[in-house]
Amino acid sequence: MSVLKVFDDTRGFGRCRSCDAPIVWFELVSGKRHPFNGPDLPVYLQTEHEPSTHRLIGHVDSAESHFATCPDADTFRRRRP
Repeated sequence: MSVLKVFDDTRGFGRCRSCDAPIVWFELVSGKRHPFNGPDLPVYLQTEHEPSTHRLIGHVDSAESHFATCPDADTFRRRRP
């Protein structure tokens, strides 16, 4: 199982531009924004606090990512050179 680490205080709600499904946006610890299936919040497998700022970090199963279920995920995924 792959885990994505998200900052809990960065959530935002929206809809997928492609399939119109409800999504929840979070900022990953890496600084990138990432969509998860909504409208409910993803379940945290584990939590921790960032040492310097004490922000809550949630560990989310990557299977909850909207990229795992959206039929057009490849058109939105950014490719690395």
